[in-house]
Amino acid sequence: MRVAIYDRVEPPVPSELPLQLVETCSHRAAAAKLVFAVPVVLAVGFATLSLVLYALLAPPARALVAEHPALGLEILAAIAFWTYLLGLPLKRLFDRLAVKRTIEIDATTVTVTEGGHFRSWTWQAPLSSFAGVAHHVRASLSGTRHELILVHPTREKSVLLSLAHQMSQSEVDRVAALLKHTEVPPTELYRLKARLPRLTLPAWRDPAHA
Repeated sequence: MRVAIYDRVEPPVPSELPLQLVETCSHRAAAAKLVFAVPVVLAVGFATLSLVLYALLAPPARALVAEHPALGLEILAAIAFWTYLLGLPLKRLFDRLAVKRTIEIDATTVTVTEGGHFRSWTWQAPLSSFAGVAHHVRASLSGTRHELILVHPTREKSVLLSLAHQMSQSEVDRVAALLKHTEVPPTELYRLKARLPRLTLPAWRDPAHA
Protein backbone atom coordinates (compact mmCIF):
# COMPACT_ATOMS: atom_id res chain seq x y z
CA MET A 1 0.00 0.00 0.00
CA ARG A 2 1.29 3.48 -0.81
CA VAL A 3 2.57 5.51 2.13
CA ALA A 4 0.93 8.70 0.83
CA ILE A 5 -2.60 7.33 1.23
CA TYR A 6 -2.46 7.51 5.05
CA ASP A 7 -3.02 10.81 6.85
CA ARG A 8 -3.36 9.64 10.46
CA VAL A 9 -0.83 7.75 12.60
CA GLU A 10 -1.50 6.82 16.24
CA PRO A 11 0.46 7.32 18.43
CA PRO A 12 1.99 10.35 16.64
CA VAL A 13 5.63 9.57 17.50
CA PRO A 14 7.09 6.13 18.42
CA SER A 15 8.47 6.17 21.96
CA GLU A 16 9.56 2.67 22.98
CA LEU A 17 9.81 -0.93 21.82
CA PRO A 18 7.77 -2.99 21.30
CA LEU A 19 5.47 -0.49 19.61
CA GLN A 20 2.20 -0.61 17.74
CA LEU A 21 1.10 1.99 15.19
CA VAL A 22 -2.36 2.33 13.63
CA GLU A 23 -2.59 4.18 10.32
CA THR A 24 -5.87 5.30 8.75
CA CYS A 25 -7.26 7.81 6.27
CA SER A 26 -9.57 10.73 6.87
CA HIS A 27 -13.10 9.53 6.07
CA ARG A 28 -14.40 13.10 5.90
CA ALA A 29 -11.91 14.13 3.21
CA ALA A 30 -12.51 10.97 1.17
CA ALA A 31 -16.29 11.36 1.41
CA ALA A 32 -16.10 15.03 0.35
CA LYS A 33 -14.04 14.10 -2.70
CA LEU A 34 -16.50 11.34 -3.58
CA VAL A 35 -19.41 13.78 -3.40
CA PHE A 36 -17.58 16.01 -5.88
CA ALA A 37 -16.26 13.25 -8.14
CA VAL A 38 -19.35 11.05 -8.52
CA PRO A 39 -21.51 13.65 -10.38
CA VAL A 40 -18.61 14.40 -12.74
CA VAL A 41 -18.10 10.71 -13.49
CA LEU A 42 -21.84 10.18 -13.99
CA ALA A 43 -22.04 13.13 -16.38
CA VAL A 44 -19.11 11.89 -18.46
CA GLY A 45 -20.47 8.34 -18.32
CA PHE A 46 -23.89 9.48 -19.54
CA ALA A 47 -22.30 11.37 -22.43
CA THR A 48 -20.22 8.32 -23.35
CA LEU A 49 -23.24 6.01 -23.16
CA SER A 50 -25.20 8.38 -25.40
CA LEU A 51 -22.42 8.25 -27.95
CA VAL A 52 -22.38 4.44 -27.88
CA LEU A 53 -26.13 4.22 -28.29
CA TYR A 54 -25.98 6.63 -31.21
CA ALA A 55 -23.27 4.52 -32.85
CA LEU A 56 -25.35 1.37 -32.35
CA LEU A 57 -28.79 2.71 -33.33
CA ALA A 58 -28.36 5.61 -35.76
CA PRO A 59 -28.33 4.30 -39.38
CA PRO A 60 -25.65 6.74 -40.64
CA ALA A 61 -23.30 5.88 -37.74
CA ARG A 62 -23.92 2.12 -38.15
CA ALA A 63 -23.21 2.37 -41.86
CA LEU A 64 -19.97 4.26 -41.20
CA VAL A 65 -18.80 1.68 -38.65
CA ALA A 66 -19.77 -1.17 -41.00
CA GLU A 67 -17.73 0.45 -43.76
CA HIS A 68 -14.75 1.08 -41.49
CA PRO A 69 -14.58 -1.67 -38.81
CA ALA A 70 -11.36 -0.19 -37.40
CA LEU A 71 -13.36 2.87 -36.39
CA GLY A 72 -15.56 0.70 -34.20
CA LEU A 73 -12.51 -0.74 -32.46
CA GLU A 74 -11.19 2.78 -31.87
CA ILE A 75 -14.49 3.77 -30.28
CA LEU A 76 -14.41 0.73 -27.99
CA ALA A 77 -10.79 1.46 -27.03
CA ALA A 78 -11.69 5.07 -26.23
CA ILE A 79 -14.62 3.93 -24.07
CA ALA A 80 -12.39 1.47 -22.19
CA PHE A 81 -9.77 4.18 -21.65
CA TRP A 82 -12.27 6.68 -20.26
CA THR A 83 -13.82 4.01 -18.04
CA TYR A 84 -10.42 3.24 -16.56
CA LEU A 85 -9.43 6.90 -16.29
CA LEU A 86 -12.60 7.83 -14.41
CA GLY A 87 -13.07 4.63 -12.45
CA LEU A 88 -9.59 4.38 -10.92
CA PRO A 89 -9.83 7.61 -8.86
CA LEU A 90 -13.27 6.56 -7.61
CA LYS A 91 -11.95 3.16 -6.58
CA ARG A 92 -9.07 4.75 -4.68
CA LEU A 93 -11.41 7.16 -2.90
CA PHE A 94 -13.76 4.28 -2.03
CA ASP A 95 -10.81 2.27 -0.68
CA ARG A 96 -9.78 5.18 1.54
CA LEU A 97 -13.05 4.84 3.46
CA ALA A 98 -12.02 1.44 4.86
CA VAL A 99 -8.25 1.17 4.52
CA LYS A 100 -6.35 0.55 7.77
CA ARG A 101 -2.80 -0.48 8.56
CA THR A 102 -1.44 -1.83 11.85
CA ILE A 103 2.32 -1.95 12.38
CA GLU A 104 4.00 -3.85 15.20
CA ILE A 105 7.74 -3.50 15.74
CA ASP A 106 9.82 -5.31 18.32
CA ALA A 107 13.58 -5.68 18.68
CA THR A 108 13.88 -8.04 15.71
CA THR A 109 10.73 -8.03 13.54
CA VAL A 110 8.37 -5.68 11.73
CA THR A 111 4.83 -7.06 11.33
CA VAL A 112 2.34 -5.22 9.12
CA THR A 113 -1.37 -5.98 8.82
CA GLU A 114 -3.23 -4.21 6.02
CA GLY A 115 -6.99 -4.24 5.56
CA GLY A 116 -9.64 -2.95 3.19
CA HIS A 117 -13.34 -3.45 2.50
CA PHE A 118 -13.28 -7.17 1.89
CA ARG A 119 -9.97 -8.65 3.07
CA SER A 120 -6.88 -8.17 5.17
CA TRP A 121 -3.38 -9.61 4.94
CA THR A 122 -0.25 -9.71 7.10
CA TRP A 123 3.42 -9.72 6.20
CA GLN A 124 6.65 -9.68 8.21
CA ALA A 125 10.23 -8.58 7.65
CA PRO A 126 13.32 -8.60 9.89
CA LEU A 127 14.02 -5.17 11.36
CA SER A 128 17.63 -5.58 10.22
CA SER A 129 16.52 -5.86 6.57
CA PHE A 130 15.47 -2.19 6.48
CA ALA A 131 17.92 0.39 5.15
CA GLY A 132 17.27 3.13 7.69
CA VAL A 133 14.96 5.96 8.72
CA ALA A 134 14.21 8.78 6.26
CA HIS A 135 12.74 12.21 6.96
CA HIS A 136 10.59 12.88 3.89
CA VAL A 137 8.74 16.13 3.16
CA ARG A 138 5.73 15.65 0.90
CA ALA A 139 4.07 18.60 -0.86
CA SER A 140 0.55 18.39 -2.28
CA LEU A 141 -2.48 20.57 -2.96
CA SER A 142 -3.47 20.06 0.68
CA GLY A 143 -0.18 21.50 1.94
CA THR A 144 3.14 20.17 3.20
CA ARG A 145 3.57 17.28 5.61
CA HIS A 146 6.61 15.71 7.23
CA GLU A 147 6.88 11.92 7.18
CA LEU A 148 9.23 9.64 9.09
CA ILE A 149 9.60 6.43 7.09
CA LEU A 150 11.39 3.17 7.83
CA VAL A 151 12.89 2.49 4.41
CA HIS A 152 13.06 -1.00 2.93
CA PRO A 153 14.99 -1.89 -0.26
CA THR A 154 11.66 -3.12 -1.66
CA ARG A 155 9.65 0.09 -1.96
CA GLU A 156 6.29 -1.50 -1.12
CA LYS A 157 7.62 -2.61 2.27
CA SER A 158 8.65 0.85 3.47
CA VAL A 159 6.73 1.73 6.64
CA LEU A 160 5.33 5.09 7.73
CA LEU A 161 6.34 5.71 11.36
CA SER A 162 5.22 9.26 12.06
CA LEU A 163 3.33 12.09 10.40
CA ALA A 164 3.30 15.79 11.35
CA HIS A 165 3.20 19.36 10.04
CA GLN A 166 6.67 19.90 11.48
CA MET A 167 9.38 17.48 12.59
CA SER A 168 12.63 18.33 14.37
CA GLN A 169 15.97 16.65 13.77
CA SER A 170 16.01 15.51 17.39
CA GLU A 171 12.79 13.53 16.81
CA VAL A 172 14.31 11.88 13.75
CA ASP A 173 17.49 10.98 15.66
CA ARG A 174 15.53 9.60 18.60
CA VAL A 175 13.36 7.28 16.49
CA ALA A 176 16.37 6.13 14.44
CA ALA A 177 18.23 5.28 17.66
CA LEU A 178 15.15 3.49 19.04
CA LEU A 179 15.10 1.21 15.97
CA LYS A 180 18.91 0.90 15.95
CA HIS A 181 19.11 2.35 12.45
CA THR A 182 20.80 5.38 10.96
CA GLU A 183 19.10 8.20 9.10
CA VAL A 184 19.15 7.80 5.31
CA PRO A 185 18.39 10.48 2.70
CA PRO A 186 14.77 10.58 1.44
CA THR A 187 16.04 9.84 -2.08
CA GLU A 188 16.36 6.22 -0.92
CA LEU A 189 12.56 6.03 -1.14
CA TYR A 190 12.73 6.48 -4.90
CA ARG A 191 15.69 4.23 -5.57
CA LEU A 192 14.59 1.13 -7.49
CA LYS A 193 16.27 -2.15 -6.72
CA ALA A 194 17.41 -3.38 -10.12
CA ARG A 195 17.58 -7.10 -10.69
CA LEU A 196 19.02 -7.54 -14.13
CA PRO A 197 19.98 -10.99 -15.39
CA ARG A 198 23.69 -11.63 -15.48
CA LEU A 199 24.97 -12.31 -18.99
CA THR A 200 27.66 -14.92 -19.57
CA LEU A 201 29.70 -14.73 -22.76
CA PRO A 202 30.71 -17.90 -24.58
CA ALA A 203 34.27 -18.98 -23.77
CA TRP A 204 35.53 -18.16 -27.26
CA ARG A 205 34.36 -14.52 -26.86
CA ASP A 206 35.34 -14.03 -23.23
CA PRO A 207 38.43 -11.78 -22.98
CA ALA A 208 39.70 -13.96 -20.13
CA HIS A 209 40.03 -16.82 -22.62
CA ALA A 210 41.61 -14.75 -25.39
